[in-house]
Amino acid sequence: MLRKFLPALSASLLLIHCIAAQEIKPGFNFDLNARYRFELWNGLNAKNYGDDGPDATGSLHDKILMQRIILGSTYNHSQKLSVAFHIQDSRAFGWSLRENEYPDLYKIIQPGNESQCYTMNPQEEYFEIYDLFVEYKQFLKNFTVKIGRQKIFYGDYRIFEPALWGNTGRWTWDAIKISYKKDEDYVDIFGGGTKTHDPQRISIPFTNTEFWGGGIYAHVGLTDWLDTEPFYALKTEGSAAYINTQSINRNWIGLRLVNPEQQNLIYDLLYAHEFGNENGKRINAFGYALKTGYRFSFLPADPAISLHYTYASGGKESDEVIHTFDPAFGARARFYGWMPIASWSNLSNPEIMLVLSPPGNKLQVEMKYNRFYIPVPNECLILNTMKIKDDSHHLGDEADVLLRYQHNNHWQFTSILGYFTPGDLEQINLKLPKDALWFSIQVMFTLN
Repeated sequence: MLRKFLPALSASLLLIHCIAAQEIKPGFNFDLNARYRFELWNGLNAKNYGDDGPDATGSLHDKILMQRIILGSTYNHSQKLSVAFHIQDSRAFGWSLRENEYPDLYKIIQPGNESQCYTMNPQEEYFEIYDLFVEYKQFLKNFTVKIGRQKIFYGDYRIFEPALWGNTGRWTWDAIKISYKKDEDYVDIFGGGTKTHDPQRISIPFTNTEFWGGGIYAHVGLTDWLDTEPFYALKTEGSAAYINTQSINRNWIGLRLVNPEQQNLIYDLLYAHEFGNENGKRINAFGYALKTGYRFSFLPADPAISLHYTYASGGKESDEVIHTFDPAFGARARFYGWMPIASWSNLSNPEIMLVLSPPGNKLQVEMKYNRFYIPVPNECLILNTMKIKDDSHHLGDEADVLLRYQHNNHWQFTSILGYFTPGDLEQINLKLPKDALWFSIQVMFTLN
């Protein structure tokens, strides 16, 4: 299998050498981010948990080499005006769910009309436009405007995230963003669309969007011990085929209260209320996240231990009102276990976490344990196979260990091990569900 990966790896290392050797002209920065991640799956994949039958989707024992290369340039005309253009190429060698094996697996298809669809492939996207924007700073005092394809993210990434862990990147915006910043406080307002991820076509900015929408996000330091982050988000149907026939008007309004980073006492409270309507149904849902802990800065490695609780309301498809919380444009794996099982939707999730930061600020160790419950398990099917038994809510437990080493400004190394134990689940393909494991090791090189 390694023989299959070597040509792509060799070509990318040659590309790194060639770009590093170029002379950077005044005003231009040549940028490169090359990332390789090996993933080992045992007992699950992104579309299947525990079903190893002849008609099962993909393999339960994938060995995948993820490749993501972002290459381009940033031109700084002055201290105020910048222009950026980068290309991203994402591939997954050895993946059993690859596009040429399952061409329709990641298509969102209109029932009864397969020609009306769009694609959201999480791993494969070839020579795509990563970003393409113009940014003008201080067009008025403390104001900046940024127009074009860009990443938009805030706070703890639960509402708006950069989607950098995924190979293609779930949320990328074609938007206009206006920012006001004074000292450490800021207010951003933006509107635009989120792009699709199709290996077979290039997504031109502001066309073929999955969703139109936008938001407002602010950060205000109230005191030396409390920061506040109010926000609003909007999501409507995009311009891509099929979704443009839907009627979506989802809104979120909420607030985050959090300790400043330098504090030893850890506390973080986020609440979001979701409202609006979708395809004739009214929406009334909510989600919240609580975190409390302490950083023992007087001990070696600055150990920080914290307790978390995350909740998102749930409901049934047959309900007249939509009560299932949608996590807007937010993160998934970062908070609800690193394995692709749980998300901030129809979820009750207590968690304990320990973070170690040894001297030197180069190494970080993160250990956490999640226990997943589904508030409304009726009609709930996870990874196409996981269904909770009657009179129960326990989906399962997950333990994760993350190691990240920042060698210097160019090289970063990350490894994660995740282990999942099923809860009160029904049989899968006439067998009791078994434990599952996921392991990754990643090398990332950055040049700019």
